[in-house]
Amino acid sequence: MLIYVLFGVLIFSGFAALIPNIKNNTLHRIGLSTAVTATVLTLWISGPVLLGTQESWQTFFWEVSRFGSLVACLIVFVYLGAMLVSQKYLTVEEKKGILSTNHVRLYMVCVPLFVLSMLVSIFANNAGIIWVALEATTLSTTLLVSFYRKKSSMEAAWKYIVLCSTGIALGLFGILMLGYAGSLAGLSEGEVFNMHLLRSAGSSLNQDIVKWAFVFLFVGFGTKVGFVPLHTWLPDAHSKTPAPVSAMLSGVLLNVAFFTLLRFKVITDTVLASSQWTNYFFLIFGTLSVILPAIILISQRNYKRMLAYSSVEHMGLLAFFVSLGPVGIVPFSIHMIGHTLAKSALFYGAGEFLQRFESTKFALVHATMARAPRTSTLFLLALLLLIAVPPSGLFLSEFMLVGLGFSQNPWLTAIVVLGLSLAGVGMIRSVLSLLFGEITPNEKQEIAQEHWNTTHTIMAIHIILGIAFGFWCLTGNGLLFLTQVSGSFFTL
Repeated sequence: MLIYVLFGVLIFSGFAALIPNIKNNTLHRIGLSTAVTATVLTLWISGPVLLGTQESWQTFFWEVSRFGSLVACLIVFVYLGAMLVSQKYLTVEEKKGILSTNHVRLYMVCVPLFVLSMLVSIFANNAGIIWVALEATTLSTTLLVSFYRKKSSMEAAWKYIVLCSTGIALGLFGILMLGYAGSLAGLSEGEVFNMHLLRSAGSSLNQDIVKWAFVFLFVGFGTKVGFVPLHTWLPDAHSKTPAPVSAMLSGVLLNVAFFTLLRFKVITDTVLASSQWTNYFFLIFGTLSVILPAIILISQRNYKRMLAYSSVEHMGLLAFFVSLGPVGIVPFSIHMIGHTLAKSALFYGAGEFLQRFESTKFALVHATMARAPRTSTLFLLALLLLIAVPPSGLFLSEFMLVGLGFSQNPWLTAIVVLGLSLAGVGMIRSVLSLLFGEITPNEKQEIAQEHWNTTHTIMAIHIILGIAFGFWCLTGNGLLFLTQVSGSFFTL
């Protein structure tokens, strides 16, 4: 099957980077060629299903659904962009003497394995394989969090692996409980972890066991998503990794963890014949995950941590959409795509700032619009997309939040809207201090030194796609397509 070819390419790339005495340029070519190949293969597998020209399909171990295909396409899109950005990003670090060949080798081993783990999580039709793949995303990225081997990055990596592995362990307990419920319902030993069969046998599963299983699954996989108060690893981990990896962590890994959690939600809703019980979890934790980051963003002093806390906020907003039931399907999909495009572009820009000014603190980086006008302009445009300034697709999803939310949970919706407003104001205030300010004569000489590069091109592509996506969502065809893509996944 073609899906095994895809997995084999990513595995082979990781092992190829381990070849002794290989040069940095060769490592870069291996990484980029793998990203191109994986993107083509994933689009070949998922594209027809996503577009509706081919039916969703599943085998005993794998499932390619329409909504899963959307998430998979987002993964390889950001992966390809990240590897293009990495060519320049790592080269600059090498010239500064920050990175050695061993660092680049580690990078080119871990990133393909990270992408492999995410794609396996999306395509797996077995709860056990899903658990292994999610744990593999943690293990493969822990080495990237500690990539620079500084005290702060080592602490972030330690917190990351302890909290996420603990969460995944709780998720495993939930999976075992779900399998036990399946065995009581008559599923064979080989079938109790099959996602499709568990959903089909939903009416026969013990409701009390499934409820407790979902509690463990929500806490476990919710830790990976970054729901408050399980989020404490996320700002540290996302801010310490190289910028291209940060873009993948915030842009797509959180989507993968969320998608996995939703798959178990669908099974639980089928067993209970209602989505109301599970919706309460998303409603409460979604609201908390919007409010706390919003408060922190008002006074955030580090621009990479600012973007990381923003990711927590947007995951909370996605959870709030899920709590609205089937009517939240379309804004959920719009927001997920829009967030992926804007947030990954912002992390690419943050990497440019870090390499140019050698600090992530707002107090030490200022007047970037004069000193690095290209990066600053693109960063500002991406930020406007992220905070839902029209024609961003996020404007439409948040506009739908107001209409749908006030009709179901007016008080909590008001709190969420307040949180979104505070977060937007806080980010704009911080970024304006970054972009503008007094500039010294020595700093004026730096203006001519910035040239258009690959990172700027990738950022521009993300921004153009984000704007085009916003306009497309306003058309009837766009909304119809997104409803069809996600409708069968969320609707009982």
